[in-house]
Amino acid sequence: MPPDLHQFLQANSSAVFGLVGALGGGILSFIATTILKRRDFNLQMWGKLLERRISAHEKVIAVAVEMRVMVCLGGFDERGEFRRAPQVLISKEEFERWFTRFTQLTLEGTTWLTTDAKREVNFAQDYLVTLHLHLADVPSEKYLAVGEIVRQDFIDLSSTLEKKAFEYFQEGIHRLRLDSLDKHHKYKRPETEFRLRSTALLGKLLAVQSLREAERDDG
Repeated sequence: MPPDLHQFLQANSSAVFGLVGALGGGILSFIATTILKRRDFNLQMWGKLLERRISAHEKVIAVAVEMRVMVCLGGFDERGEFRRAPQVLISKEEFERWFTRFTQLTLEGTTWLTTDAKREVNFAQDYLVTLHLHLADVPSEKYLAVGEIVRQDFIDLSSTLEKKAFEYFQEGIHRLRLDSLDKHHKYKRPETEFRLRSTALLGKLLAVQSLREAERDDG
């Protein structure tokens, strides 16, 4: 070290150490601030993501609950139970309105649903589209009769939809990572077809068709 520099450092050691300390403190403060800002940003982003995921699963639960609201038709069925039908099938207009609502609510949050919930929503949509097709020629006043036939389908779909959505709140709400969008978002076709064939709608299709044929005869 040159003598002049050595002498300067000795004479001004306090100032030099103070300057170095200030620079070091400034650097550490900058690093800490940067880390905190990044963490705050990540927390804000995760908060928004969490809100969307919660909202999406809440909407699925909401439509699931609507599916199992029943109206009493009076009297008893062959099993000795009160005759009932889903409220959403009280008329053609009511079913069309609710079907549109179901589609809108579930599609809005599809991206944020877990894969299991998404698959169940898509199966419910397949079922409702099938029901909609078979209701095409059924008069509005006969919708409750169809509802009585498919009542158990609505109860079963409501239960599975609610279960898959609620699993997110039990198991997935603390996971930061979203389910991969590359995963197949529907059940495999054989499983979908098997479940559809197992429904009361297709199992009692002749009863539904008779309501359509009655309308043609009246016409």
